[in-house]
Amino acid sequence: MFVSPAERAAETAAWILRGAGQPLPPEHAVIPGLAGQDASGGSPEGMAAGVRALLDQVPDGGIGLAISHTPLVERAAAGLVGGTVEPMRECEGLLITRGDDGTITVDELRLPANA
Repeated sequence: MFVSPAERAAETAAWILRGAGQPLPPEHAVIPGLAGQDASGGSPEGMAAGVRALLDQVPDGGIGLAISHTPLVERAAAGLVGGTVEPMRECEGLLITRGDDGTITVDELRLPANA
């Protein structure tokens, strides 16, 4: 689990874990880059580099959860896919997958328009 230094990101992580009946894992990391606090100042390319570095920390076959907030999520996606990502609403996010060949795919997880 990776969270930005924003208090609201930690709160989001805590609620997700509570909902799953799980305690905060003893091994979790606060990642300044998830708050745009990196050498690039939170550019799409810098955010994408940060996400790639996080993917490198997830064991083969494992699942990682990174919690950040808009507009940083959209910037990271734009850096990964080389295009624009529309702003996220509450409870929306991205599924980022790295294939066996190292390719990265980004799927937008959106709520129905009437939700």
